[in-house]
Amino acid sequence: MAKGELTKTREPATGLVLLSLLLLALLPLLRAEAQTVQDGEFVQRVGTKLTLHGAPFRYSGPNIEWLGLEGYGPHDPMGPRYPSRFEIDDAFTTAAEMGARVVRAQTMGDTVGCALCVEPESGKFNDAAFQASDYALVAAKRNGIRIIITLIGDCATCSLGGIGQYLAWNGKQNPQDFFTNPALIAAYEKHVDVVLNHVNTLNGVRYKDDPTILAWENCNMCGLIALLMGGNSSALGQISDWVETIGGHIKQQDSRHLYLDTTGIFRAYPKVLDNKSTDLATFEYYPHWDALLGTGEHTTAETFGRDATAVTSHGKAYIVNEFGWDRTDWKTQQDLQTVLDALAKDPNVSGDGFWALQAHLDNFGFQPIPADTNNSAYAERGESGQWWALYYPGIKTLVNSADDMAARAQQLRAHAYAMSETPLPKHATPPAPVITSIVVGGLIAWRGSAGAVRYSIERMDAGAKEWKTICDRCATDTDDPWADPHATLFGSRYRVTAYNADGVASAPSDPR
Repeated sequence: MAKGELTKTREPATGLVLLSLLLLALLPLLRAEAQTVQDGEFVQRVGTKLTLHGAPFRYSGPNIEWLGLEGYGPHDPMGPRYPSRFEIDDAFTTAAEMGARVVRAQTMGDTVGCALCVEPESGKFNDAAFQASDYALVAAKRNGIRIIITLIGDCATCSLGGIGQYLAWNGKQNPQDFFTNPALIAAYEKHVDVVLNHVNTLNGVRYKDDPTILAWENCNMCGLIALLMGGNSSALGQISDWVETIGGHIKQQDSRHLYLDTTGIFRAYPKVLDNKSTDLATFEYYPHWDALLGTGEHTTAETFGRDATAVTSHGKAYIVNEFGWDRTDWKTQQDLQTVLDALAKDPNVSGDGFWALQAHLDNFGFQPIPADTNNSAYAERGESGQWWALYYPGIKTLVNSADDMAARAQQLRAHAYAMSETPLPKHATPPAPVITSIVVGGLIAWRGSAGAVRYSIERMDAGAKEWKTICDRCATDTDDPWADPHATLFGSRYRVTAYNADGVASAPSDPR
């Protein structure tokens, strides 16, 4: 063979090796892309695993309860109210920055008994109540995120939560009637039908046809009362029958979405896992509440694996719908990391969601702390966002220091990428802030930027031609509005720049 011919035969081989190495390098990114692209594919269950485009689908992400209605449950001083589009956008941009592939949002389908609710009165429905949810689905798709929608859950003004509202409407007092009384079951099924068949006013897609939705959740731990009353097998069996009744009803009109059982009874009543309609089963995990609930169960990192094995042994997929992230649940950051590592390393865990993510407000600063309290003892031990509300990248509360919240937020971010088998990227560049007001005397307020850790502020005085930095990364969202100590009375303009955790700057705000 001539030398020239030998060279020609080697070049393709070398090129093939290089191409193979390139594909291997890109494989994690390609896998991540397959998990996030929204092209009409529904997430599916194959055996005990979730798939998308035929590839394994695992996720971690936040609970964002308020996407449909704020202040519904738990109550906050500003609610109930519909969230703004900016709040929704900010929440999804933050969730995406944290590596989320799935968000769980209770109030996009479950609200009852208030003027702004989906079902303000028994059997009467409010189309306007879907306006925030419609936009949330559009925003989720834009960010490559799927949504789990709860169909009945919390309620700030209802005794026993949303279930209590149905009981009150039907003149019943025994919570078990919700699961057994034909009239109450029919009333709840009517609510389910309205949510599934609602047509999104922004994209014309009926909810039951929207692949952005990952699963319909039957309730929010609605078996808890029966469990706290001793877990009578007859009562639990009735709840299990209800799970299948509701699941069958949903699947009759929507066979493509997954059905999630969050009654929470599978530990005490494993037969519920044999229900034909159920795709996913879950529990909610808070060492914070272990003593109060009095079940004798102490939640540890090993608890997740035991539950995952129990669920998958019945052929269902297992997810962690809610888990606490803060120091009242896991005392140290290492304790939290032990939990996150256990979740990521267990192939029986298909996904998990921490409770709960908040967002910036339209004008300045963050949303108020949900279920707020000034009582430090109650904040530590009771039901308050002082311990469970996460503000990214971190703020100080009565329970959490800003540094500890920030560090745990980064742990959650790294965990989300680990769950989706995606390399941990650098932090996204924050969007440019928007100055919303300047008070004479130099009080500057700006709309916060998702992912921003610090802000710089510049001033240009009347007649000047260059910007002067008067705050070099000295401000955070908790310092917004910020007072210029050397402000002139008139003629100055300002602009604000955000910086992410890597020190990368956003574009500056428009001057004002």
